[in-house]
Amino acid sequence: MHDRNVWTSVDPPDKSKILYCRWVYTVKTNQTDGSKTFKATLVASGFNQTAGVDYSDVFSPVVDFSVIRFMFILFVSILCWNHVQLDIRAAYLYGNLSETIYMHQPPGFVNKGEENKVYLLHKSIYGLKQSGCKWNEELDSTLNSISFPKLNWCNGVYSLKGKCFLLVYVDDLLTFGRTIEILNETIKLLKDKFHVKVLGNVKYLLGVNFDTIEGDLSLHQKTYIDRIERKFKGIPRSYVNLPVKTGISLHSKINPSEISENYLMKKFPYRSLIGCLSFIAERSPPDISFAVNVMAQFSNNYNYQHWLYVVDILNYVFNTKEYKINLRVFEELSLKSYSDASWGCELTDRYSTSGFIVCLANVPFMWKSRKQKTIALSSIESEFIAITDSVKELIWFSNILNELKVVTDVKPVHYCDNMPAIYFCKNNFESSNILKIS
Repeated sequence: MHDRNVWTSVDPPDKSKILYCRWVYTVKTNQTDGSKTFKATLVASGFNQTAGVDYSDVFSPVVDFSVIRFMFILFVSILCWNHVQLDIRAAYLYGNLSETIYMHQPPGFVNKGEENKVYLLHKSIYGLKQSGCKWNEELDSTLNSISFPKLNWCNGVYSLKGKCFLLVYVDDLLTFGRTIEILNETIKLLKDKFHVKVLGNVKYLLGVNFDTIEGDLSLHQKTYIDRIERKFKGIPRSYVNLPVKTGISLHSKINPSEISENYLMKKFPYRSLIGCLSFIAERSPPDISFAVNVMAQFSNNYNYQHWLYVVDILNYVFNTKEYKINLRVFEELSLKSYSDASWGCELTDRYSTSGFIVCLANVPFMWKSRKQKTIALSSIESEFIAITDSVKELIWFSNILNELKVVTDVKPVHYCDNMPAIYFCKNNFESSNILKIS
């Protein structure tokens, strides 16, 4: 705190808001060797701040995890570049505050003889609303000063003349370099500006395990799933070979209708479980995306039957936690996407469901299953909406790939199994089934 000039001790001004603070204690386990680190973080009571007075902007961009998968496939599996994971120690304390904020002295660390004084904050201490934004502004400014401009097509990705790329997720940094020398040079530049801890090749990042066996990189979430298994240890275990049973029909008619049943359902951690499963589906196994998406629609009104279906998904995840996404490349470089739609499958409101997956060199890195926002009047329309969602992601990643300038002549291609929809996309013909599409 003193080294970074986080605060100055001053007399409390009249009629000024003074924030309280507290210590938050955490134990972090090293996923490589199992060692534990005990951390104490001083956190301000940011919930007492007033918008427009104590803070303004709070948004802090981070790199999307699909971009992380994309970069690993491109740089590690295809181009065989080197990569290193970095961590910025107490990153928020580098951000400079523009607002005037006062805070009480930390419990247990009150200066002797200055018991009545408070701290005038200069840095964005943890807990403040704007801390993430201020840290990102400081990092962005620093990286630009050392010739690391941000990509136009992607938040949180910086490039050093096409020789080294930096991915930012709050205080976690991933560097990809053509050679070890370039990586070491980049690390030295960062160490001159920040307190950087070099973690080596990525082993565990944002809830995902990265395994390298005989040169092949793969992703899985066994560590996170084990943690979920301990959290929900009271849930009965069973063997499930599919994330969702075939032929099930869920709609409002089987929602709880009695007060006693509604009260009983509140005892089940339905929303908590859906949140955990949604995180898992977004990070590694695409096969549970549809099932989780369907069950999430009943988060505000579910009964015991819904709960059993969610438990089935959880047991499927437990049974398949050893499964991995292999990032090994088996074909030449290509960028493809695939989409499909189920027309009017939702019995309650007749909304359709879209699903798509995007692959680089036939390795999946982006996928999604979601309910469409408008009611499709024909299968062509529902397929076209799914195609649109998929192609938007395909074009985005194509633009990122072109801006990286590490490979050339990669044309994006989309695949769909509905011939009328394909014909409509190519020819834009008019039909009564698709008149409202513009």
